[in-house]
Amino acid sequence: MAHDNLGGWPGLTAAAALLIDYVLTVAVSITAGVAAITSAFPALLPFRVGLCLLAIAFIAWANLRGVCESGTLFAIPTYGFLSIFLTLTIVGVARLITGTLGPVPVQTPAVTEGGVQALTLFLILRAFASGCTALTGIEAISNGIPAFQKPEADNAGKTLIAMAALLATMFLGITFLVRSLGQGASI
Repeated sequence: MAHDNLGGWPGLTAAAALLIDYVLTVAVSITAGVAAITSAFPALLPFRVGLCLLAIAFIAWANLRGVCESGTLFAIPTYGFLSIFLTLTIVGVARLITGTLGPVPVQTPAVTEGGVQALTLFLILRAFASGCTALTGIEAISNGIPAFQKPEADNAGKTLIAMAALLATMFLGITFLVRSLGQGASI
């Protein structure tokens, strides 16, 4: 689109930006996923690079199968995540209401001087990576409009609305729980 409307260089710039976006999305998503798995199963920590490569190979294989088939493959972990996250939020709010949910003690490491600048840059890069990952779902819906049932545009719009509602529910739910339990604690 950029090439047709603006010329060669803008088209190449847009293509390069998309390639960088895709690489960053895969890198951030895979790294976060493997970090979560290795935190749950510390015995897998020495194999984290292999797990990352295996996950990248699986994603490449799934994407080569086409939009509809890859959508079905990726729907399973997505629905699993949504189910677990919403269950966590509902159980957390229920336990908060009944008074059976208490704060988890937080151990903050000692802060040394000189590390603040590097940590600040790291946090900015981490926030950027999280933002890239958060926007990936919206991009996937816009790229996958041909895979929707007719009327494609209406169904894609309804999916975006459902996605925004889920995002708002999860964000507000976890924010409410953290603020209710934290009362000044940092996460």
